[in-house]
Amino acid sequence: MASIKSVAVILLLTIFSMSVTAKSYYISSTGNDQNTGLSPVSAWRSISKVNSHRFNPGDSILFEGEQVFQGSLYFHRDNLQQGTHPVLISSFGPGKATIAPDTSYGLYAYNVAYLEISKLILSGSGYQTNQNSGILFYNDLPNNTKLQHVRIHDVEVTGFRDAGIAIGSWNGNSGYSDVSITNAVVHAVGSEGITSWGYFDQRKKGYSHQSIYVGNCHVYNIYGLQKKDKHSGSGIVLSDVDGATIEHSVVHSSGANNLHCGGPVGIWAWDANAVTIQFNEVYNMQAGSGCDGGGLDLDGGTTNSVMQYNYSHDNDGPGFLVAQFEWARPMHHNTIRYNISQNDGRKNNYKGISLWVADFNNSGGINNLYIHNNTIYADGAIVPTGGGLRVMSSGLHNVEVWNNIFYTENGAALLAVEDTTNLISFGNNSFYSKGAPPKFNWGDKTYTSLEQLQKVTSMITASELFMRKPKLRKAGKGKTIGYTGELVSSKAYKLKAHSPLNGKGVWPEQLQFNPGQHDFFLNPLPLKKPLDVGAHQRTR
Repeated sequence: MASIKSVAVILLLTIFSMSVTAKSYYISSTGNDQNTGLSPVSAWRSISKVNSHRFNPGDSILFEGEQVFQGSLYFHRDNLQQGTHPVLISSFGPGKATIAPDTSYGLYAYNVAYLEISKLILSGSGYQTNQNSGILFYNDLPNNTKLQHVRIHDVEVTGFRDAGIAIGSWNGNSGYSDVSITNAVVHAVGSEGITSWGYFDQRKKGYSHQSIYVGNCHVYNIYGLQKKDKHSGSGIVLSDVDGATIEHSVVHSSGANNLHCGGPVGIWAWDANAVTIQFNEVYNMQAGSGCDGGGLDLDGGTTNSVMQYNYSHDNDGPGFLVAQFEWARPMHHNTIRYNISQNDGRKNNYKGISLWVADFNNSGGINNLYIHNNTIYADGAIVPTGGGLRVMSSGLHNVEVWNNIFYTENGAALLAVEDTTNLISFGNNSFYSKGAPPKFNWGDKTYTSLEQLQKVTSMITASELFMRKPKLRKAGKGKTIGYTGELVSSKAYKLKAHSPLNGKGVWPEQLQFNPGQHDFFLNPLPLKKPLDVGAHQRTR
C-alpha cells in the first residue's frame, strides 16, 4: 500500500510541476524582442523571436489579435520539446492575429506534433506568387513513426500556392495520428484546400496516417494550378489514411484553372481505408480544361468507406464518383447511400453517379460497391449531358444499385452503361423521365422502355416502380444551403404523403450490406420493415 501511495504522490507532483513550468508567451506589435514575453506588457515583437525560442509541453504562444505579424512560423525538434501536453498557438485579446509570410509557408511543423493552432489568420502573398502551403505538418522520421495530436481550429487560410492546410509524410508509413481540423475557412489557394498525403506505392501495406477528422470547414476558390501532369483545385482530399471523417463542411467554386484529367473534386478520398464522408454540401466545382470537377468521390484504392447524407449540385463532374485509377491498391466494400444530387454533370457526359475503372494495372477493378437510397435529379435543359447513373468502363464486380430514385427531365439519360459485361445488379429503383421519353444508353444503343431494356440484359429486374412519378415535393428546386447544419431543412427532395415509392424499398440487409441508422433528413429507418425508395424515409 505504501508503494502505491508513493507512486500517486510522485504522479501528482509531476503533474503539478508540469502545470507550474508551462508558460504563456505573448507577441505584440508594440512589443520588444528583448522582453521576457511572459505578459502582454512585456511581449515580444517578432516571429523570428518565436522561432528562436525553445518551447516546452503545455506552453502557449499568443499573438495580439487584429495585428499583422510578418514572417513564417517554424517548429521542429530543436525549438519544440515533445510531450503529452500540447503547445497552443493562438491569439490574445479581441479578434484574430494575422501571420503574413509573403511567399513562404504560414506555419511549418517538421517532425513534431502535440500542437494546437487556433484563432489565427494565415495570409500569403497570393496563389500566383506564393510558393508554399498555409499550414504544413510534415513527418519523414524513420521506423513508421506516428506523431500524435494535431489540432487546427477556427483559422482562416488564404493566399497560398500549394495547400491551405496539409498533413504530409514521405517515409514508409511514418505520419500523423489523431488529427482534427475544425471550423477552418480556406480560400483563394492554388492547389488544394485541406489535404493529407503520404508515401505511395501500390505494393504498400498499411497507411501513413490514422484518425483524421475534418469538420465544419468552408473551402472555396481553390483555383487550381495550370499543370498538365497533376490535377489541382480540390477542396478537401485525404489520402494514405486509415480511419477518417469529413463532415458538416461546404466546398464550392473551385478548380477553374485545372488542366489535368483526373481531378479536381470537391471532397474525396483515395488510397484510404474506413473513411466516412457525410453531411456535406458541394457545388459549382469546375473541371477547367481537364476532367472531373465533381462533387464527392471515393477514388483509387479506397476500401470500407462510405459517402452518405451529402448534397451535391451544379458541378461540372458527377455528384458522386467511384474511380479506380492505374497502379492503385485494391478497391472494395464501399457504399454510396442517402445522398442527393441535383443537376450535376455539366461537362464531359458525367451523371449524378459515375463509375470508372482504368483499363490496366487496376488491382482487379471495383469490387463490392453498394449504391442505395440516393435521389438523383437532372434536367436536360440545364445539363444536356447530365443524367442519372453512368458506368464508364468495364472492371466492376458485385455492384448493387437498389432503392434509388433516378429522375430526369427534358431528355437527360436515366442510365448510361457503356460496358455491359460488368457484374451489376439493379433493383427496386425508381426511373422517371418528365417531358421526354425515357432514355437508357446501353452499350452502343439507346432504349426508351423497360421492356426493350430487359430483352438485352438481365441486370435490371422487373419493377412496378418503373416510370411512376415519384411525387417529390419540388424536384429540381433544391437551393444552395451554405450551412450544412440546415441540410435537413431542405424539402425539395422529400416524398409526398401519397408517393408510390413509400414502403417499396428493399431492406439492405437482405442484400448483405448495412443501411445505416437514418435517412438524409435524419429520420430513423424502420428496422426490418420495407424502406421507402430514395433519400427520404417518411415517418408514419
